[in-house]
Amino acid sequence: MNEVFADLHVHIGRTENGKPVKITAAKSLNFANIAKECADRKGINIVGIIDCASPYVIEDIENFLKTGEAYEIQDGGIIYKDKVCILLGSEVETSEVGRNGNKRSST
Repeated sequence: MNEVFADLHVHIGRTENGKPVKITAAKSLNFANIAKECADRKGINIVGIIDCASPYVIEDIENFLKTGEAYEIQDGGIIYKDKVCILLGSEVETSEVGRNGNKRSST
């Protein structure tokens, strides 16, 4: 069995051109920087990057792929520097009524 290090829930703080994505995430956490940190500093083999459904993030991903440092996997995901598998994610928020009758939201 191979040992892998993974973080499956990383938020993007801003896009390459500075547009906010997840306000509570660090401004330096854009798509490319997350991939580079995983490969070069953190030793993370698999990373799930959330917020990838944002049109601005999609643009960043397309530009990132054009650099040639990363490529798409046929069945989904992106491989960066042959070191990191990037899983593209998106959060879904739901709203339910609990047994006590109170409504609550969750992600």
